[in-house]
Order: sequence, then C-alpha cells, then structure tokens
Amino acid sequence: MANAFCFACLGRPLLLGKGQEPVAVKTRKALAIMVYLCRSGGLASPREALADLLWSGTDRHKAMQSLRQALRQLKTAEEAGSIDVVRSSPGHVQLDPAVFSSDLTRVMELIERGLAADFHEAEELWRGDFLSGFEDIDPEFSEWLMVERERVQNEVTSAAFQHLNQISTEDGGVRVEAGGRFLLKIDPAYEAAHRVLIRLYKKLGQHERAEQQYQACVREMRLHLDVEPEPEPETKALLADNEFEQSAPQSDQASFDAANTLPNSESIIRLPEISILSATIADPKLADALNLKEEIVAGLSSFRSFDLYQAEYFGEENLPAPTLVKGHDLGSYLLRFRHNGHGSKVAIQFEDRTDGRIVFNEIVDLNMWESLQAAASQTISRIHLYATGKLRNPGNNAAFARWCQAEALMWDFDPQSDFKALQLLNDLEKRHSNFSMVFSAKALINMKQLTHYPIEDRELGLAMDEILSLCEHAVLLDPWQPVNQRAYGWALIQSNMSDQARKAFSQAGRLNSVDPANLMSVAEGLALAGDVQQARNKAEFAMSLFSAVPRVFFEYYSNILFAAEDYETSLQFIEKTSLKSMSGLTTRIAALICAGKQDEAVEVLNRYNDRYSAIIQNTGLGQQDPDEWGKRVNFFLDPKTRLNYNRGVDLVKRFFFGDRACF
Repeated sequence: MANAFCFACLGRPLLLGKGQEPVAVKTRKALAIMVYLCRSGGLASPREALADLLWSGTDRHKAMQSLRQALRQLKTAEEAGSIDVVRSSPGHVQLDPAVFSSDLTRVMELIERGLAADFHEAEELWRGDFLSGFEDIDPEFSEWLMVERERVQNEVTSAAFQHLNQISTEDGGVRVEAGGRFLLKIDPAYEAAHRVLIRLYKKLGQHERAEQQYQACVREMRLHLDVEPEPEPETKALLADNEFEQSAPQSDQASFDAANTLPNSESIIRLPEISILSATIADPKLADALNLKEEIVAGLSSFRSFDLYQAEYFGEENLPAPTLVKGHDLGSYLLRFRHNGHGSKVAIQFEDRTDGRIVFNEIVDLNMWESLQAAASQTISRIHLYATGKLRNPGNNAAFARWCQAEALMWDFDPQSDFKALQLLNDLEKRHSNFSMVFSAKALINMKQLTHYPIEDRELGLAMDEILSLCEHAVLLDPWQPVNQRAYGWALIQSNMSDQARKAFSQAGRLNSVDPANLMSVAEGLALAGDVQQARNKAEFAMSLFSAVPRVFFEYYSNILFAAEDYETSLQFIEKTSLKSMSGLTTRIAALICAGKQDEAVEVLNRYNDRYSAIIQNTGLGQQDPDEWGKRVNFFLDPKTRLNYNRGVDLVKRFFFGDRACF
C-alpha cells in the first residue's frame, strides 16, 4: 500500500490517497489530529489529550464526543482514498508508522543527507509555515502550534547547518549555495543564511555576487521584519577586501546555536541510555499489547531523562542475545518487550547492561488495569526511579547526575537541602549555561524561600520579577521540558497572571501525561489559576497512576478541592499530610472555617501550637512581615476563592503573630 502523506509544510495540509491524489477531509480539526499525532512520540496520543487540545472550551464529555466524530471523518476519508493509517483504541489514537509518512519527514531525510540535489528537492517541498491557516481552530491548539512551528523550523535549520559549517568549493560551491538558498526559502530575512552565501561568493572570488547578496539581505530584512533593522557588524564586515578566514563560517553555526539554544559538543548533557527491543506485530489481536509498548516508549521520552534507541526483530530465532557493554557513568539499560498471544499479556524485562542484572521482569495483564495509561505509568515510573536513583550518588559528577542530586534535595522541602541544591545548580550553570532545568529549579527554590521559609538576608535571594525572568529564560532554552513550564506557571501565579499561568500548566500537562507527580503539580496550578474542573480531572487521573501516593500530594489535592468548594473532602486529605507546612495548616484552617467549623479551627491551632511555633522560628517566618506572608501564602487567583482562603490566613496570622498582624 502506498504511503499516506499529511503535508504539514503546506499552507493547508493535505491527505493523499493510494493514487497520491488529495482526499477531502470534512473538518480542519480532523486533519489537525493527524498533524498533531505525526509530531507526537510514537505517532500516538491519549484520547483525552487530543480532546483537551482541540476542544478546550468544551466540557470533557462533549469534547470526547467531538473527538469521536472527527475520527469517524478521518475513517471516511481513508475509505475514499483506499488507505488505512489511523489506529484507534478506547484510550489511544495512533498513526500506523508502516503506512504514514509526511513531506516534513522527507525534508528531514533530504537535509540529513545534505547533497545539492537534496537541498533543491527540500526547497521544492517547503511550501510555507508548518500547518499554516490552522491557528484559529482552538486557543489551546494555537498555543501548541506556535511552539511546534518554531520547533520544526529550528530542527530543519539545525540539520541544514550541519553541512554548512565549512565553506567547501570543491564542487564549485553548488552544495553550499543550495543549502543557503534552502534556508532563505524558510526565512528570507535569515541573516545567517545570507552570510553563508556571501562567504561562499567571496571564497569563489565573485565579489559582485557577494555585494548583491548583501543588498538582498538588507532588502529582505526591511521587508519582513517589523522594525528597520541594520545588518549585524559581522555581516557588514564580510564585504571588506581583507575579510575571510577559513574558520569564519563556524561563527554562523555558533550564532544559530546561541539564538536557538542548540547545544554544541561541549555543552551537550548526556543522559542514561535505554535500548528498546520488541517483536514486530502483525496480528491485529495484539493491538493492545503494541499500544502498551508505544505508551511506555512515549512516556519514557516525555521525561526527557533518557537517550532512547529502538529496534525490532522478527521471530524468536532473531532475538538478540544478552550482552554486557561498557556503559558510561550515567547508565546503559535494555528494555525488552515480548508480546503474548494468550489474552492481553505483555512480558516486560528491564536489564542493567553494565552488570547484566535483571532489574525487573513482569507480566502485565491489561485486563487487571483500569486503563492502558495506568498500566504503562507503573512501568515508566519503575524505570525512571531506578535510573535516576542511581545517579543521586554524590560521587557521580556527570551533569545530569548533578541535576538528579539537586532535584532530590529540592523534594526535601528543607532550607538546608535547598541551600545544597543551589550550590549544585550554580556549579551546573557555570559548566552548562544552556541546561534549561537549572534556571527553572533555581526559580522554584527562590519561590519556596519567599513563601515558606524566607532567608533572613534577602540580598541572597531573588525578587519576584527576577524569578519570573529565570523561568522565562528556562522556557526560552527548552519549551518542551515539563518542569520549565511548571516553574513558569508558578511564577505567573505569584505574579497574578492567571491566563498565562493556565497556558503554562496546560502545556506542562501535555508534555508529560504519564508522570503523576507532574500531573499533580499541574492540577494544583490549574486550580489556583481558576480552572477548577480541569484541575480535578487531572488530579483524579494522577491519583490513579500512583502506586503509593506521597503525602505531599495530599496537600496539593486538598488545595484543588478547596478551590472546588468541597471543604469536607479537602479536610480529609489535608489531615493526611505530614504537618510540616504552614501553607498546609492554613489550608486546613480555611477549610474548617468555610465548612462552618470555627471552634474546631481554633482547637487545631491550640493542639499544634508548639509544633508550628517551632516551624515559624526555624524557618525564619517569625522575622517576616506577617501581612507580607499572608499575601504570599494565598496563591488562589479566583476572587471568591481567594477571599474564602483569606479567612484562614487571617486566623493563622492572629494566632501566631498576634499584635504584629493587621486586619
């Protein structure tokens, strides 16, 4: 069967049938499903994620109904084009990788090869911005599209520059010229591409063409940019008669890397390696088993904590034999899938390749799980915890290991641990200035200091606008890292920007929908920003993914329930926490008051007076302005919820700060 193409680079994407003729698809959202899937890990996505992305303003039930209608439209289009590419299960939608391809995939293949003919063909295929004309189909989808469009352009441009670092004239400059023209097809005002061509013409001795290219650069920049820009000094200097060094072309690669946060060889962060082996399945009865494998692989990818390598084999006789390898200091692992034709069982084996030890070997019976996502999440969590747990040994000095050590310290929720974490993060920043999570982690620590245990010397900490800038820098470096989006969301919450915060938290939830810790933090952030129903949905799903719920997440869930005005259930969860957080105590008191239990609220304060007085003294809260603390501890942005929570804040201030608190 001929491949089906979804032309993601066209002004409007097209679905081609068996005869390579365009096939009509009834709605843009139906076609957008295919484009979103083609940019997703494993070409797959949970149904809920698609519904939330394309019908964000509709309640979940209606959104899922609309999704089903869109999938039926795709099936109708497939039948008309004699193709079969979309696989659909109760919880999952996927494109068949054996059938689906795209012009964007073809462009990347051509650019990776990088011959002159390849650049010419890629230029013909590039017909405009990724998914042009689809910006208005849904606000959430538009947000995703803007980020993804930039990502597509960066991926293609980066791949092209791999062949343009050195100006070679052995072929008369044909390849370099084709590469430069291709880059200008993507962005006619891209100054670095103009410099590539100017350097080429200078090296060929074609000074007049170099001058013409410079004038074209000036013209295109003025035509396509909003301001009246002047070429950079480096571009102007290219026209000087004595200018041209053999190493000069590398400066454009360097400037591209700096502008687009593409790491050079010295700043690449190495990650643990996981090789994935599985049998190719042709039996449609084993679709659930294949979906489980794809869900696990996509989930591991979403953590952004592993270098994944995937292979398939045909038949048991070709199964690779166990092999020990000399792994690097971050770990090398092997993940094996064996699909059992009896029922819905999948054998999953995870091995540490450095010593050949089987970390775990389990038989997953999908009939015993509520959902495919829940089954996959358990395996993903076991792998992630094992691999990152080994890296928390302070003796490991690799960059990612240092990050794991800092992250573990941050979960202690302790001033001393955060101080140690900051030391690790500052050292990482010196060695790897493009390591985005360093900046989001520093922002999170400083936000904790502002709210929960302010340091006495505020000159050592950051003000809120500085924290927000750190988060913005982290997102700029890597907008696809969930922790960056979460940190940005929290900074926006504390800056009273509810709409922007909702977008950041929603993006973090989409980027990793299998990590219950990520989902719980996202859910709490959404609740604080005022999106209560979405918050409850994500929190309930996150709770179903935990094998054992950490007590800290009961406080998150309690805040979500408080925002939903379910005060009794909020109390049930906050009472399960560790009683170490002043914010947790305040939520409990506020919920009691809102539930009409004022006397019980006072009784709780009296009962735990000694415990929380010690916390106030040990964390430095006693030296802080109580009214400033009261503002910081109330994260709720919805006016009614904020007012209700302040009832608890006022009582806690009166009890612990007395005359120092103003009302």
